[in-house]
Amino acid sequence: MATAQERVAAAFAADHSDEAARLLERADPADAAALLAGLPAPVAAEVYRALGPAASAACATALSDETLAAIVDNLPPQAAGAALRAVEPARRDAVGARLGDERREQLRAVLAYPEHTAGALADPLVLALTDDLTVAEAQRQLRGARLHLFYYVYVVERDRTLVGVLAMPELMAAHPKATLAAVMRRDLVRLDAHADLATVAVHPAWRDLDALPVTDAAGRLVGAIRHKTIRRMSWAHGRPMMATIVGLSEVYWAGLSGLLASIASRRPPASPAASAEEDDHVP
Repeated sequence: MATAQERVAAAFAADHSDEAARLLERADPADAAALLAGLPAPVAAEVYRALGPAASAACATALSDETLAAIVDNLPPQAAGAALRAVEPARRDAVGARLGDERREQLRAVLAYPEHTAGALADPLVLALTDDLTVAEAQRQLRGARLHLFYYVYVVERDRTLVGVLAMPELMAAHPKATLAAVMRRDLVRLDAHADLATVAVHPAWRDLDALPVTDAAGRLVGAIRHKTIRRMSWAHGRPMMATIVGLSEVYWAGLSGLLASIASRRPPASPAASAEEDDHVP
């Protein structure tokens, strides 16, 4: 039975995972690992996820296989993959052996791609439905899904080749007897699974879409990346470069928007030198 002090620590960590993570980052990795081991697995996973990259890697190394497996089992697939990348391959296999078959398959897909690529960042638990389903059948599967429901439903062939997409309102409004192939949109944007993080961060589709699907070389759906995942990484501790990448992407697209607006109005954009001259002649 947990002591009063342990119950208080667990309650604090459950309600303030970010603050608990900041405290653990200042602790010795062995002490941090001991505290995580004493928390309920879902709470420990939330605290672990809030740790900066250096602290999370040190903690993963210090945790026992049993505790690391419990934490990994409660993390989203991408975060779980990052936790396993922090340990040696032999330990990775030992931790994986403690997980269920379905979870191991999810993580195998995430770990198949190098760190900081679209394939590694993609959430494999997106809703993907085959194109031969009717709208009514798709709606029934939607209600019973235990997947991560984004704003979009991705439509695939039986071999998971991505062929279309539907926004949730479009799916709900479609005729029940129509097939998904008949109502889906085929002109979808996709990311290559091997695209690096810098390329993903500056993709122009983020201006209009909340999530982008990721496909492998054969066009099969790997998963999807949400824009908030990219933005979260820009603020990750120890990753100042990501903040720069995302910041530059926003400056770039803002500048491009201004250029396009200038072209549309048939007025050439003023050069910095011209602007300076105009300012000099203002009375």
